[in-house]
Amino acid sequence: MIKINLLPPELRKRTTSINPMMVVPALEIAACIAILLLGAYVSYVKIPAANAISDAKNQELTDKTAQAATIQDETDKIADFQTTQDMLQGMLGRKVYWAHTMDDFVNLLASNFPGGFTVRCLDLEVTPAGSGESTSHKGDVITYSFRGRFQLVGDQNGTSGDYIRDMFKQIGASAFWKGNNFIDKPERSYFGDTPQFDPSIGKLIIPLDLEFHRIHTIAKAGG
Repeated sequence: MIKINLLPPELRKRTTSINPMMVVPALEIAACIAILLLGAYVSYVKIPAANAISDAKNQELTDKTAQAATIQDETDKIADFQTTQDMLQGMLGRKVYWAHTMDDFVNLLASNFPGGFTVRCLDLEVTPAGSGESTSHKGDVITYSFRGRFQLVGDQNGTSGDYIRDMFKQIGASAFWKGNNFIDKPERSYFGDTPQFDPSIGKLIIPLDLEFHRIHTIAKAGG
């Protein structure tokens, strides 16, 4: 008997040589192999590469941190050196200033006082009396204290008041006093005297304990 399939071509049952029951296990095996290959690729290629990059970055970070620490250490050394330099310059300025100050003061005491008397310095201490930031000068303001024991020696007895007045007048009018920023007046620390006449030498001796203050501005380094 001859069978004729009258269905359209698209509806006709196709014959194949592939067994569908074999396709599914093959696909499953292929999927497993692909997963295993992917896992092996990730484990043996990507992860080691990522670890290598991470190690390189960590080493770079360590190196950069060490470099930063070295730079900071050098910066601190430079700052310490600058501080030391500023301190030494300030000390040098003070020493030079003191030398000029003492020289001026000695010249003042060695000058000839009118009125027939002389002034002797028995003891003198020059020290910084205080410091602070100047509001009108670019630098530090140092206040120097001149504290000393003096003797005024005159020829005439009974004229101590005149001697004292003339001494302070000449000191106040001197270039040493006017040109060196002394504070107040020379007689500021004068609170009286006890004159004594020494007949053995025929002189009137007036002991005086006085203290003078003067200010000095030291310019800042690099200013």
